[in-house]
Amino acid sequence: MIAGVITARQYMASFRAFLNSPVGPKTTHFWGPVANWGFVVAGLVDMQKPPEMISSNMTAAMCVYSGLFMRFAWMVQPRNYLLLACHASNETVQMYQLSRWAKHQGYLQKEDKSAST
Repeated sequence: MIAGVITARQYMASFRAFLNSPVGPKTTHFWGPVANWGFVVAGLVDMQKPPEMISSNMTAAMCVYSGLFMRFAWMVQPRNYLLLACHASNETVQMYQLSRWAKHQGYLQKEDKSAST
């Protein structure tokens, strides 16, 4: 019985520490990354769309944006791992979208070496 009470107290202390931490839900260090997960979700949904609908300019801009914010998330004190994970995921999704666009445009086609000789 005592062990259950100690566990509950420890849980509440941990939860209270998270609430009041410098990257907890009372700060923009928490809500900014939560909102940015929308970019990742949108990119995942866009994978179902045909590649001719991909905007290369916007996708490239999102790649640069996520790359810059990954650096920011790593350098800011305290480090914001939630923001880093969000932008690493977005970078992955956007790079995949950019590769889909490039394949559709013919930029990533393999060269036939036997035809050139």
